[in-house]
Amino acid sequence: MKINANELMDYYSKATISFFDTVSDAVPSGLKGEGWRTYPKAGGIIIPIEGSACFTFNGTPYVMTPGMVIHAGPDMRLDKEVIGNKTWRYALVHYKIPEHEYASFPYYHRHFNIPVGTNPRLMNMMLQLLVSDATQGGQAALHRRSLFYHLIEEIVVSAKREHRDNVGELIDDAVAFIQENYSRQFTIAQLAAQYGMDGKRFAELFQRHIGMPPIRYLTDLRIERSKELLRISNCPVMQVAECVGYIDSYYFSRIFKKIAGISPTDFRVEAKAGKV
Repeated sequence: MKINANELMDYYSKATISFFDTVSDAVPSGLKGEGWRTYPKAGGIIIPIEGSACFTFNGTPYVMTPGMVIHAGPDMRLDKEVIGNKTWRYALVHYKIPEHEYASFPYYHRHFNIPVGTNPRLMNMMLQLLVSDATQGGQAALHRRSLFYHLIEEIVVSAKREHRDNVGELIDDAVAFIQENYSRQFTIAQLAAQYGMDGKRFAELFQRHIGMPPIRYLTDLRIERSKELLRISNCPVMQVAECVGYIDSYYFSRIFKKIAGISPTDFRVEAKAGKV
């Protein structure tokens, strides 16, 4: 299961979370174990440090590598296997919430994946927490508590940033597709479907990242390309329209005039006269 970054922030900002303890381990490659249980009295946040392993919680497998964080609820069945030739190194933070909050915050008892990307700051916080947890005294206890809350905040911030970066890459890919395929017949809904989205959600993300709706971006690109053809060729307007993705030349002319202020024919005349 993958949790939405905003839902994660909502959970950790509202639940009364408290630090319990930390664990770190280095497991040699090839090690495999079945029928384990997660700690029965606390939820856990697993932070991979090096190598790769498959942890299966209640039948759901997670292939864990650096750049992600896994949350597991208390008392879950756990099967684990180290993958590859490297030693699997990880850190684990246990935390609790009050029993009377269990019903309000079901994520505490669930397993889910949190993509956080490469984050040296997160790793450094985790190492500091491990060191602090091994230190006795009231000051160390206070420092642990502070580090724990900062660690949770960094996980949430990293998850939001990773989501934003992934969306940015998706929109960049969509822009590249439009630039390469503007002469073909396709709808924005069909383009959105390529990325597993409905048209409305895709349009919202496109607008947020590019500053205009995808249909406007596509239309502006087609009209700019048609202007180039009108300047350098003597092709009929109907053929120019087809070259930039319009089957109906009358519709093309109407859209062209709406954006350029003059008809394609008049634009060609002015272009040859050096006026545009």
